[in-house]
Amino acid sequence: MLTIIHKKNYFPDGKRLHRIRGAQWTDAYELTVAQQGITPEALALSSPYSEYFACRGDGPNTIILPGDHPAQRESVVRPALAVLFRIAIGPSADRYVKRFLAFERKGGGRPGWHWPSLLFPGVWAFYRRLWLLGIVFALLPVAGALAFSAVEPLFEQADVVWTLCAIAAVWILPGIFPALLADSILYGHVRYVVAKAESGARSATDAVQRLARRSPTSAAAAWLLGGGGILAMIAVVVPSLHDAYLDMGIRARVEQAIDSVHGLEDEIEADWFTARLLPRQTDHPGVRAHQGAAIIDDVNVHPATGRIKLALGPGVPALEGKTILIAPTRDVNDQWKWLCIPVDIPKRWLPKECR
Repeated sequence: MLTIIHKKNYFPDGKRLHRIRGAQWTDAYELTVAQQGITPEALALSSPYSEYFACRGDGPNTIILPGDHPAQRESVVRPALAVLFRIAIGPSADRYVKRFLAFERKGGGRPGWHWPSLLFPGVWAFYRRLWLLGIVFALLPVAGALAFSAVEPLFEQADVVWTLCAIAAVWILPGIFPALLADSILYGHVRYVVAKAESGARSATDAVQRLARRSPTSAAAAWLLGGGGILAMIAVVVPSLHDAYLDMGIRARVEQAIDSVHGLEDEIEADWFTARLLPRQTDHPGVRAHQGAAIIDDVNVHPATGRIKLALGPGVPALEGKTILIAPTRDVNDQWKWLCIPVDIPKRWLPKECR
């Protein structure tokens, strides 16, 4: 049994500790504590060093020294692991090994930043032989294009903002998730490859030879699968964005047509509801002078209700023969409100006031 004798050791309150032998305490102070009815657990909690001088589970004579608390302690990485990681990673090993050893010491991967995965996530995944992940990454731009199509009607015109948002939705945003997790994902893959090589190896040399026989990357897969994924993404995404661009143009023309009859609305508010005087309609000067008249085939004001009917012409082939009704109403404050009622016009072609 290990005996440790300290000539000058004190408890927190300054009383002398005479001797420690194994796990048994022989001290006059202990008798005083017992007489006062203080339990050993309460005494341990009163010491600022109780969390360090506590027995570990592997034996009563094992103590945790200051600076060696489990919450402050990092795992020790065996030196051979750096060599195994380097062989399993292949190209760019200098960049990855340092990060992977840090992950080992901390007990797991951490988010980081990886530029190739941001710009070309599918190509990077296929290059690193992460087949399933490569397919998922290749589909992310398609998901971005669908998401952009859902919010695209909120834009009023195809300007620089529209273009930048389209690029962000299709290219930048789908790459953020791979860029943040690429290092951790590859770390998990390399760790699995190394563990698999070591599990069936007779020695460290045998494990190294097993890893050396394996190709850690595939340039052919990056070109064929990654490049093919980009081409497939372009084939799917570009027509979708082109359709969204055309829809925005049609939506703008419909809004122009509605704006062209604002002069009619003013005259109806002023004259028709008081004197039942119908304004000039299709040939109304305010209508004909407006650029929206190019897609209007006919304008009609209903003599009984004052409702305006816009019949759209061949100015926009997709809108030819379709109709927009603009009906007058009054609210509780006797204020005029005009309701846009589209007839057989798809929602994606309608401005905000007509949806």
